[in-house]
Parts: sequence; C-alpha cells; structure tokens
Amino acid sequence: MNVHIHLAVGEVKIDDVVTGETADDIVATVRDRTAAKAGFLVGAMIRRMTPLDFAREATRRYNAAANQNDPLPESCDEFLNQAVAKGLATIESEDETA
Repeated sequence: MNVHIHLAVGEVKIDDVVTGETADDIVATVRDRTAAKAGFLVGAMIRRMTPLDFAREATRRYNAAANQNDPLPESCDEFLNQAVAKGLATIESEDETA
C-alpha cells in the first residue's frame, strides 16, 4: 500500500509517499520519520508510542491546530481513512508509483 500524505497545517508541511503492507506499517513509518525530525528527547518519546498512540496524538494536534473536533481513531486503518476523507492523504494503487 502506498499513501501520499499532503498536509499543510500552520508551519508543518508534508508532501511525501509512505509505503507499507498495512495501515499500522504506514503509521509506524510516519511516526519514525517524525521522530527523526524532532529533537533527541522529543524524538525518543515519539518512538516509544505505538502506531495507534501516534495516530491519536497526531489527531489531537491536528484538531488543536485546525480548530477541529475529529474523534480519535480506534485503529490505524480508521486514522488513514479519516486523513483520506479530509483530503490530507491519498491511497495510491501500486500502478501509480511504478
């Protein structure tokens, strides 16, 4: 599965394609990339999160930044579906990235 993330909230701008077998894999990759860009201590805290905990924290932060009240996802699949519904991500077919 390939997910194209296209997000711009305040100063945060992401335009990246993430590949994984499952939604959990996708969110784990996004978590790891986010942790790598954060400072040492913040990055360490981010890496300790499960993919679902990261998805919920990302939703909380998005809600605060965009003045939204989206429910916290119950799964990484739900998180990706919410992102697609809001236009923040696109799930690409394997053919589109080949």
